[in-house]
Amino acid sequence: MARVREIPTRAEQLAQELSFSAEVRGELARGASEWDAGEFFDAHETWEDIWQVERRPVRGFFQGLILLAAGLHHWTGTHRPRGVRIKLASGIERLAPYAPSYLGVDVSWMVSDAAALLRQAPTESAALAATPRESFPPFRWAATEPGGVWSSVGALRVRRLRTSARLPTRGSERSSGLDLYADLSELGGSLPLTQMPQAVPTGIACAAPAGCELQIRPRSGLSRRGVVAAWGTVDADYRGELQVSMSLMGPGGRGYRVAQGDRIAQLVVAPVLLPSVTEVDELEETARGGGGFGSTGR
Repeated sequence: MARVREIPTRAEQLAQELSFSAEVRGELARGASEWDAGEFFDAHETWEDIWQVERRPVRGFFQGLILLAAGLHHWTGTHRPRGVRIKLASGIERLAPYAPSYLGVDVSWMVSDAAALLRQAPTESAALAATPRESFPPFRWAATEPGGVWSSVGALRVRRLRTSARLPTRGSERSSGLDLYADLSELGGSLPLTQMPQAVPTGIACAAPAGCELQIRPRSGLSRRGVVAAWGTVDADYRGELQVSMSLMGPGGRGYRVAQGDRIAQLVVAPVLLPSVTEVDELEETARGGGGFGSTGR
């Protein structure tokens, strides 16, 4: 693997980050799932397919991940101490310039994990082979920090489709949901709700941060008034207008009208995994087995 000699500035990194396709982001997540399954060679191969096509200097980011995966493959597969040390050290060198995060990956944490592994790597092949698989760190997305505290995962990119549309806003500093606003400028400024679901437009389109999906959730204030906003998932590659399915439940909401600029739902950015699907002949046994609704008691 050729040495990456050109390191883009942070501004160049972030500018180019926006250009990566949903397919590339999906393959990045696929490799992360393979990493978490202990399939380090497969992760190496998945990311190398991206690296071979990408010609810009930011390919060093993928090269760093490839080298870390190769180091762990030498640890768990070929049991080569020298290969472990060389690959981990090289991976740290390539990946570190992309800290603190890039394409949704917590680079700082990945580098820290790799450095800890490098310090404790056994010098004998037998000791490498005896290392428990569960002792290796998981792939680190930038969505959460240790202990589950939310951190920044990059910008939620929002495009106004009409000048009258409002961007999502956060009600408080630590609110997980962003308020979505109705844009009824092309529907006369208001919309009466009925018990039949109706799509209420927001006038915006969004692109989720890498490794995330968008979730539409109801607002508790509307739910108490008998107004229902349906839960929904917005896939990372959807670029159409966000619309909220709304209806009335029972007589409490009778006569309710949505007005231009009303807060109608919440938008939550959530991390998502993209595992491959593998058919098996049977699944491992559990104490619960096939127990379904109510099987665990009241």
